[in-house]
Amino acid sequence: MQNNTFNIGNFNANNTAVNLGGTVQGDQIINAPEQTVEVILADFKQFLNDLQQQYPNATDETALQVVDAEFTEMKRSQPWRWQNFLNLKRLWNGGKKAAFKVGEHYAEQNPLGKAAIALLEGVMEEPK
Repeated sequence: MQNNTFNIGNFNANNTAVNLGGTVQGDQIINAPEQTVEVILADFKQFLNDLQQQYPNATDETALQVVDAEFTEMKRSQPWRWQNFLNLKRLWNGGKKAAFKVGEHYAEQNPLGKAAIALLEGVMEEPK
C-alpha cells in the first residue's frame, strides 16, 4: 500500500485513502456550447456592414480583394470567428435553406457580400 502525505496548515491527511475521481453517473458535457445559427448569422451580417462602411464604393473586383484580406486576417487573429463563418456556410450547403436565403439575400445586396459568399464557397470546395 502506498503512503499518502498531504498536509496543509493544521490539516493532516497522512495515510488517508484519496479518491479524487469519485463515481460519476449520467452524461457529462465538457464542450462549451456552440453558438446558435442566429448568433453566427448576426455576426456575419455585422462583418458585412462593417466592410460596407469601410469600403462604400467597392466594386466587384476590389470587393473580392478586400474580403480576401479580411478573411486572411480573421483566420490569423480570430480563428474561432473564421470557423463560425465556415460552419455557417456548411449549414447553408447542408440544406439549411432558411439561413441560406436570409444570408444570401442580405449578402447579394452589395458587392462585398457577393465577394464574401464567393470566397466562402471557394474555401468549402473540396480539392479534385
